[in-house]
Amino acid sequence: MFLYNVFLWLYPLMARFISLFNEKAKLWIRGQQDVWAQINKLTPTIQHPIIWIHCASYGEFEQGLPIIEKLKKEYPAHQIWLTFFSPSGYIHRKNDPAVDFITYLPFDSARNASQFLKLVQPKLIVFVKYEFWYYYLQEAKQQEIPTLLIAAIFRPSQIFFQFYGGFYKKMLALFNFVLLQDKSSYDLIKTILPATNLKITGDTRYDRVVSTANNAIKFDWIKKLSGDKIIIAGSTWEEDHRLLAKATISLNKYNWIIVPHLVDSNSINQCKQHFQNAITLSELQNSKQHFTSPILIIVDQIGILRNLYQYAFLSYVGGGFGKEGVHNVLEPAAFGKPVIWGENDEKYIEAVGLRKVVGGFKIKSAKEIILLIQSLISNEAKYQEASSQAKKYISNNAGATDKIIQFIKDQKLLT
Repeated sequence: MFLYNVFLWLYPLMARFISLFNEKAKLWIRGQQDVWAQINKLTPTIQHPIIWIHCASYGEFEQGLPIIEKLKKEYPAHQIWLTFFSPSGYIHRKNDPAVDFITYLPFDSARNASQFLKLVQPKLIVFVKYEFWYYYLQEAKQQEIPTLLIAAIFRPSQIFFQFYGGFYKKMLALFNFVLLQDKSSYDLIKTILPATNLKITGDTRYDRVVSTANNAIKFDWIKKLSGDKIIIAGSTWEEDHRLLAKATISLNKYNWIIVPHLVDSNSINQCKQHFQNAITLSELQNSKQHFTSPILIIVDQIGILRNLYQYAFLSYVGGGFGKEGVHNVLEPAAFGKPVIWGENDEKYIEAVGLRKVVGGFKIKSAKEIILLIQSLISNEAKYQEASSQAKKYISNNAGATDKIIQFIKDQKLLT
């Protein structure tokens, strides 16, 4: 616990230093400075019992959204209070209509935890996938507020399973129940928690992408493109751009849409340097021109990628050539699009799963991506099989949301 408290002391100091040259850190500092003013402003407007849901960042929110929507439907006499730790979640979702209240989570401390729970008075606490804040969990335990960790996934390399991880094992044990994505996580965690506190319920991200695919938003600007096939590369980084630049030259008979992970002006300008003939989506939307030949578009807007995949012949998902690891391969697969990504995918069970059913493909070089795309385009049977397997993989793994809600009902956590 000593090391944990040292971490809590050092983290804000480090964030303040990093904020001098990092916008995300600056936003976090500002958010923590304002958080109690927000909470004090919102708590008097609470009208119904609160379900508190915490997401570390934007990705965890996407994972938690199916649960939020289902809780709202099943428990209409409750309100949802959503907290984020990261600015990337809070900034993008601070006005989300799916929840009643949205704030940052005040940084973990005995005082903050006591004050937050006193003001919000949640009847159920749900943490999504990651983040384990000791003082909040301890205070909830003392107040006998039920706590759930949902869509949890564990790996042998995590601190819980190391000889020095005793404190973190105790922290994990503060949850009333841990709902897991898969059996390998269950087998790991059952060595330190009672089996009665555990249940495999699956990954809610599958439900999220199924919902997106079934209710996809259309984009009129797509009609400005030529009738040639569209290849979409989403959540891309600098390492991906270097590879894709070579692929787009060899495969220039097709429309390409590049959606960088970062869309600030500096990132878009850096991306443009790799694709000299590209235009941005904003330029396309402001133009009246309709193209008769294939073009390359760099998307300089946020929030459209998951719906954009519906127009892809096939898709490439970035991150697999950097330390970030491959991003969300489930979004294009839900539309029945074969998915391609870089080699850093070992920690991502959904990518490994797609590979095993041949609905997705891992590549190591620009040459490999060129040959693979040419193969999928020239071999209709291979393409159709990959498309079918991608969509089937998603549908076979959907259903976690209903299992989690049924668990809450069975345990009478909101009676």
